[in-house]
Amino acid sequence: MASVVRQGKSADILAGAAPFVQLGRIHSRQTNPVRWLACALAAIGLCTLAAAAVAVLAPHARPLLLQEDGIVEMATVACLLAIVIGSAYASLALGWSRPLLLAGLIGLAELMDETGFGSRLFGFEPPALYGGGQLDGFHDLLMLAYRLLRDINGGLAWLLVGLMLAVSLGLMLVVANQLRSGFGRRRSWLAEHVLLFLHLGFIGLAQVIDITSSSSNIFAAVEEVLEFNAALALAFYVAQQAHQSWRQAT
Repeated sequence: MASVVRQGKSADILAGAAPFVQLGRIHSRQTNPVRWLACALAAIGLCTLAAAAVAVLAPHARPLLLQEDGIVEMATVACLLAIVIGSAYASLALGWSRPLLLAGLIGLAELMDETGFGSRLFGFEPPALYGGGQLDGFHDLLMLAYRLLRDINGGLAWLLVGLMLAVSLGLMLVVANQLRSGFGRRRSWLAEHVLLFLHLGFIGLAQVIDITSSSSNIFAAVEEVLEFNAALALAFYVAQQAHQSWRQAT
């Protein structure tokens, strides 16, 4: 009789604990997005330090590393290509999702921008850009806007630069805030997409440098590194979203 009572109590305890067990299973399928952010920042930091070390310790390698169509830019192109292919594969294998679609489209646009819409691959001549250079990428539209505003009123041109810089630094502050307090915070929409904000912040800073310091080799090298960092952040975002879709599917 006592064993029957104990079995009944055990069954009641297990029945009462069932919702918590299910909650634990759901929680185990979720990964804190800020961990992905921390991993991305670690990778970005290591790559940036490696590029800086090579540039300082091996000056003869600087042109090969940081120049136009150099190692860093080719690494950016490879990373963007991986983003496009990876987001497409994940969407086909795991199901369509807005974040993966958005990341894939951003990666494709930036890949086309980096390759001059094919002009560097196939050798055709892109149209001339107002004020000098060639119109061979989306970033040149910002350059065009800057030059037109500069010719109208120099203050308007610098207002555009200041706005771009403010937005970029604002995005970086959002990322820093998520990193500072995100590990113990409940999941949120902002945390889920913080890597995308990091990507846009890096791209914004690179564009500010591009339109204001086009004649400086040092700033041109910094721009290449920032664009590579942006591509890495977007790659981690695709990996995070694909991992989350896989968790939900299994």
